[in-house]
Amino acid sequence: HLKNNPDASAAETAEVVVNQQMASALKSQDKVRIFLRAVLTPAFFKNKEIEKNAPTVAKIIQSNPIMQRHLIGAIEGMTIVDGFQDKHFPVMLKQLYDEDLLEEDVILEWAFDGRTDYTLAIVDEDARAGLRGLAEPVVAWLQNDSDSDSDSDSD
Repeated sequence: HLKNNPDASAAETAEVVVNQQMASALKSQDKVRIFLRAVLTPAFFKNKEIEKNAPTVAKIIQSNPIMQRHLIGAIEGMTIVDGFQDKHFPVMLKQLYDEDLLEEDVILEWAFDGRTDYTLAIVDEDARAGLRGLAEPVVAWLQNDSDSDSDSDSD
């Protein structure tokens, strides 16, 4: 679809992804993985692939915290099996946050929950813990930002 319709709107592309997910009898959360695997390459940062595809991802996840957790699970899986380097994970996490696709609370919940139903089976606990460790600068930054917001709220 993307190759044949490079000018398709985010809504049109999201509809195609949802239709593919349903036609393949996949779970609802699989649609975010389908799309990300189609559009992100290891050169995602240089090519601004997250920025370019953010409107479609937003349509797919619809600001739903559960889908945001599946979005994190999808990038964990991509880091483990799709040729992305471990160092890409925290960059993707931060970019997804910057594009308003992941909320601060969702990232912090992921950081402290450990392995959950959102974690893909292909991501074992050691790999997940390693990715969590790599994401520590992002998590710490969000915690500090959250703490300073709390301080200013209490003034």
